[in-house]
Amino acid sequence: MKRLTSVLTLATLLLTLAVGCHKNSERPADLPPDMTPTKITITQEGKPLEGASVMLKYNEPVKYPTSGITDENGVATMVTYGFAGAQQGTAKVIVLKLVTEGETQGEEYGKNGDYGTDFHVVDAKYRSEETTDLEITIGSKNVKETFDVGAPVHEK
Repeated sequence: MKRLTSVLTLATLLLTLAVGCHKNSERPADLPPDMTPTKITITQEGKPLEGASVMLKYNEPVKYPTSGITDENGVATMVTYGFAGAQQGTAKVIVLKLVTEGETQGEEYGKNGDYGTDFHVVDAKYRSEETTDLEITIGSKNVKETFDVGAPVHEK
């Protein structure tokens, strides 16, 4: 069941990121007008975690997902449906990062079914809305929060 939860959380995050990164030319009329600029820094044992996916799961349901990807400083600038900022409210913070080992490059990529093996490097606790203890409250003022996800893991 734990594996299924992780897989579902990953699938949800990927869908959220795809929708969240959607660049609309026109803002939806029902997107909250009071979006708050929000930056979330993710560290792992005190060091910036680059390339991690960060998703907010609001306590109260929202129509548009909010997510971001950490940069080299571990900072994710949160985006809601392609628009800068996060919706106001309290949300759980979900953090995922996969690394691929054994991946072949160039023309050899994928031959003989060799695509490499994906491993999680963030503890399962932070990868699920049911188990994460990371929480953020977003009000009307700019938000900058830092969360540490502990020691790296190496889980399929």
